[in-house]
Amino acid sequence: MTDELQLIELFPQHEDWSLQTMRLLAQVPVGGADLFECARTAARIGDSTDDDVWHREWRQTAVDLARHGRDQIDAGHVVTGAAALFRAGSYWRHSEFFLPSDHESRVEAYTEGTRCFQDAAGHQGGRIERIHVPYENGQTLDGYLVRPDTSGRRRSTVLFLGGADSWAEELYFLGGSQFPARDMNLVLVDTPGRGSSLRFKQIYSRHDYEVPAAAVLDHLQTFPDVDMDRIGVAGVSLGGYYAPRVAAFEPRVKAVAAWCGTWSILTDFYEWYPPLQAQLQWLTGSRDDAEAREKLARFTLDGVADKIDVPVYVMHGTQDLIMDIEGARRFVDALTVDDVTVQIYDAAGRLHCSYDHQAYAVAHMADWFADKLRA
Repeated sequence: MTDELQLIELFPQHEDWSLQTMRLLAQVPVGGADLFECARTAARIGDSTDDDVWHREWRQTAVDLARHGRDQIDAGHVVTGAAALFRAGSYWRHSEFFLPSDHESRVEAYTEGTRCFQDAAGHQGGRIERIHVPYENGQTLDGYLVRPDTSGRRRSTVLFLGGADSWAEELYFLGGSQFPARDMNLVLVDTPGRGSSLRFKQIYSRHDYEVPAAAVLDHLQTFPDVDMDRIGVAGVSLGGYYAPRVAAFEPRVKAVAAWCGTWSILTDFYEWYPPLQAQLQWLTGSRDDAEAREKLARFTLDGVADKIDVPVYVMHGTQDLIMDIEGARRFVDALTVDDVTVQIYDAAGRLHCSYDHQAYAVAHMADWFADKLRA
């Protein structure tokens, strides 16, 4: 594949729009989107570079598809309707991506998008269960426990942590479904700085991510089909900091993957990719650039990486424009554990989160967890 073909440019006038839509297109094989629904939406947007036009057209696709999905369920066509609702939820998430954090339309997009996912999840035979994790100050972290089936058999379980802009619901299609497909439970939770915790509860991100992770693991102990001796943690994008931090300080974790390795969120993310600085300020509860820099300076694996004593998997792309690959290399160099697997993609898969090679990249990461967490 040539350099010119690495980016699927549905929006040749706007590279960031094209990159984020590749993230959506990567979810087509697992039901998170449909290629032609995306192409028709892109055609309506045309050559615009207006973020409000972007939001309007993706919103319309989501509205139309959600209506269709619910009509189909009412008519008894549950499989068709649920599939449509899952895709509608993805389009709602996509519609809000380039809006400012305080834009009023973000509340609608999140509320309607998660409702679509939950309505669809309710028709999956009990495999996708909503959970509410007790947290600090009487609050809860909302999420899902996804099982391969409802047999009740104890299984290895992977907590999948998202990044700076992912919803727990999106993570099911952004690789998460690969875990139940390999006979593992999957846990998706709106941990601090993400999803409902950020939007409605002002639970901001924190450098010591082992604290909310411990709350999740404490809650998982109440489920008899979760084998607490076989717990893995995976993190995508900014989660590439969260997951290693958790593994370093949480003894119940037996394997960890950083899908985008990092060293310092301040230098490798915040300074490396300025377009996401406003998002990082929002998720850390920072009033301005100076406060964000002060807080993010603590989001580092310096003095942390060498404390990890479980198998580690790191994957990163050489042309990641959003997170500096040098951070991943520095993280790997600092590891002292012997069992380390490093996958650096320098052809297909070299974009952020390997959106252009996701079916391959995520499959191998999930296989790695299946091997490491095997009874």
